[in-house]
Amino acid sequence: MDSEEKSNQLANEIRKILGNSITLGSQLIHYIDSTFSNPTTAEIQSILQDDSNCEKDSLMELLLFPDETIQLQLETLLERLHFKEGDEKPVLLDLLKNPLQVTICFPRGREALHLTVTEEVAEPFISRLNISKHLNPDLLETLNRYDDKNISNRIKVKIRNSRFLPSKEKIKFLCLFFEKFDSQDNDILECLDFVVALLDELNQFNDAYQSLMAKKKFFFISLQKAKQLETQLQKHNVETLLAQGKRVVLIDQKDARKKMLIIDRISRALFGKTEYFEPLNGGEEYLELSPDQNVKDIIKTLS
Repeated sequence: MDSEEKSNQLANEIRKILGNSITLGSQLIHYIDSTFSNPTTAEIQSILQDDSNCEKDSLMELLLFPDETIQLQLETLLERLHFKEGDEKPVLLDLLKNPLQVTICFPRGREALHLTVTEEVAEPFISRLNISKHLNPDLLETLNRYDDKNISNRIKVKIRNSRFLPSKEKIKFLCLFFEKFDSQDNDILECLDFVVALLDELNQFNDAYQSLMAKKKFFFISLQKAKQLETQLQKHNVETLLAQGKRVVLIDQKDARKKMLIIDRISRALFGKTEYFEPLNGGEEYLELSPDQNVKDIIKTLS
């Protein structure tokens, strides 16, 4: 299949999707309402037509953002057509050959918005599809073993949207992840989101297990510092602590605990073990416990 035919196929599929209208998600609605004080459809339309409004371009891109629902409809086609870098421009030109208007639907009875798709709108839309990004063959083979094609496609979309550089070690780790996690595991996507974020964060990734434990240790120490800060705030206000040269760093403790549980889930699934830490002397030091040790017994010896 030549490149012109591939561009036509993708452009036609995008046109078909946009022709069915787009319903905005709750997070985007919340952002629009918070930023523009619960605007009516007419007010949104007015913003989009006001070239002097600094929020115009960002709002336009948000309204036509290719979320996972849209990308899922394109994933099988993108995998088959195998676009290369630079193919975005022909797809854009094919999409704009004929006038195109998309209907943006709002929940809770708000009137729909009719948006004309211009080059300024379509170009970032196509760019965010990441059409020239391809999964590693070994990773693709592992994912294609899943019986649930909806889950495998959702995973492919998440990896297509990821930013990490796919080194040999990272691909090996992902293949192991998908071998150990079944497509029917109800937490596979949540665990994958954590893994993808971790791979993006780490430039060096030579030991997957130690990388997971290092991240768990980071959350553990952060929680200990948060507890110390809470104790200090019972005696002093923030201004006093800052004047004393104390670092006041607030963390989401609930999220940190959740991330530690996710790390344990991944580590046990992939390596059959995890590690535990216990604070010592109320300071920032910690005791590292191996997986085969009885935590309660060791704590008793320290008390």
